[in-house]
Amino acid sequence: MAAVRTFSGVAHTWLCDEMGHMNTRNYVGMFDDAMQHFMLILGHKATVDGERRLGWADVRHEIDYKAEVPEGALVHVDCEAVKIGNSAITYLQTLVLSESSEVAAVNRATSVLFDLKQRGTARIPQAMRDKVVDYMVASD
Repeated sequence: MAAVRTFSGVAHTWLCDEMGHMNTRNYVGMFDDAMQHFMLILGHKATVDGERRLGWADVRHEIDYKAEVPEGALVHVDCEAVKIGNSAITYLQTLVLSESSEVAAVNRATSVLFDLKQRGTARIPQAMRDKVVDYMVASD
């Protein structure tokens, strides 16, 4: 299966800079929203796990910008997992210009499951480990 769509949006005027294209800070916001949806697909339920005081802490982002995202562009993010450890998952997110299918940016990120009560990492549940196999990158 590999990549799954985790976000769809619009480069609204208020997300753009004085040059008429989406500002860097807003790529990160879209990638962050997409990450939350990816974790839901893998079995993390933010409301339930939030009550249990478990959440995801991003520890690394490496973004390659490939093409401009002009004001008004429709975009989407596809996500796939690169690797999963005891408490961390590394994944690729591809921001695509929906109308042309041109890749606008690629984010390689790592997020850690974090226990807010213990103030440290938590072990990723086996159910998520089993599910992530469906979304693994074919080759890194």
